[in-house]
Amino acid sequence: MTGAFRIARVFNIPVRVHWSFFVLVLGYVLYAGYDTDWDKIAMLWSGIFVLVLFFLVVLHEFGHALTARRYGVNTRDIILLPIGGVARLDHLPEKPAHEFWVAIAGPLVNVALAILFSLYLFRFTPDQRWEIMNGVVFAKGNFFLSDYSNFDRFIFFMAWLNVILATFNLIPAFPMDGGRILRALLSIGLGRLNATMIAARIGQLLALGMIAGGIWQSNPMYALIGLFILFTAENEYRSVRMESMVGKLKVDQLMRGNFSRVYLDDSIQQVLNIYTEGLEKNFLVFDQWQNLMGVLPEFKLLDARKKKDLQAPVSKYMLPEIYPLVSAENLQQAFGILQVSDVGAMPVYNPWNRLVGVLDEHHFSQDLKKRMKGRKWFGKD
Repeated sequence: MTGAFRIARVFNIPVRVHWSFFVLVLGYVLYAGYDTDWDKIAMLWSGIFVLVLFFLVVLHEFGHALTARRYGVNTRDIILLPIGGVARLDHLPEKPAHEFWVAIAGPLVNVALAILFSLYLFRFTPDQRWEIMNGVVFAKGNFFLSDYSNFDRFIFFMAWLNVILATFNLIPAFPMDGGRILRALLSIGLGRLNATMIAARIGQLLALGMIAGGIWQSNPMYALIGLFILFTAENEYRSVRMESMVGKLKVDQLMRGNFSRVYLDDSIQQVLNIYTEGLEKNFLVFDQWQNLMGVLPEFKLLDARKKKDLQAPVSKYMLPEIYPLVSAENLQQAFGILQVSDVGAMPVYNPWNRLVGVLDEHHFSQDLKKRMKGRKWFGKD
C-alpha cells in the first residue's frame, strides 16, 4: 500500500504503518493538550492510549493471519491505519467454515485478552471492581479514597478496551469481522457472491446511519468511519464479483495477441513512446535472440520517467520474474498472481509452447470492468 512503511516482521509477516497513523497520534495528543490546558502528563497518557490501542489491534490482526495460515492462506502484510488495522490475505479461504474461523479469530483474541486482564482484578472486592469500572468506563469515582493504583485502573482499562474491540468487530456488517462471519454463514446456502452482496449492503446501511449520526452530532470521526465502511463494502463486493467472473473465463479470452516486444538494450524513452501512443502499459522484455528475459511493468517505467532516466536501457528497470500462462487455462491463477505481485504482464503460450500473446494487467482489469457493467446484483453472475 502506498504511504505505508514496514516497522517489524513477526511470524514472517510484515507489519506496516501508514503515514496517516502518526497524524492521528499527533492530533490526539494535541487535542488532549488543548483540552487540559497543555498538561504534559495528560498529553503523554493520550499518546500511550493510542499506541496501546493499536498494539491490541495488531494482536487482533495476527489472530486472523495465523488462523488463515493454518488453512493454507498466506498474509501479504498487516497495515495499521487511522481507522484500525487490516491483514491483507493472498486470497479468501475457499470453504465457508474456514472463512468463519479466520474472521472470528481476531475478536477471539480480544476476548481472551479481556479475560486474562480481568483475572487480575479478582484481587479486589466486588465494590472496588465496580468503583474502578465507574472510573474507567464512566469517568466517575473518587480515586483518591480508593485502595488501588493507577496501574490497577490501567489493567482494568485494558480489559475494557478489548471488550470494546471484540464487540465492535462483531457487528454483523461488512467490512467488520461480524460481516465476514455473516458472509461465511450465508455462503453455505447462498454462495459467496450473494452472501457478500447481503453483508455489503448491511454494512452500507450501517455506514449511512453513522454518516447521518456524525453530521447530526457534529462528530466528524463517525462520519469518516461511515464513509470508510461505505466504500470498503462496495469494493469488497466488486472484488468478489470479479473473482466469480474470472473463474468462468479462460486466459485466451482476455489476452492480447498483438503486443510490442521491447528489448534489453532499448531505451526507456523508446518504450515511453509506445506507452503514450497505445493501450499497452506493461511490456515483455526480450534479448536479441528473442528469448523472454523479464517484464517491464508500468510502475517501473513511470519511475524511470520521474527520475528523467530516459536514456537508460530497459534492462536497468525490468523485473526478471516471469509467470507463464497457458492460453486454455482458467484465469483464476493469473488473477491471483496479479493481485500479489508487481509483474503487470504475463506471457501466454499455446499447448505447443509457442508464445501467442500477453496478459496485461491494465487490459485485464479494463476488460473485466466492461464485462461487469450491467450485471445482476443478486443471483448468479
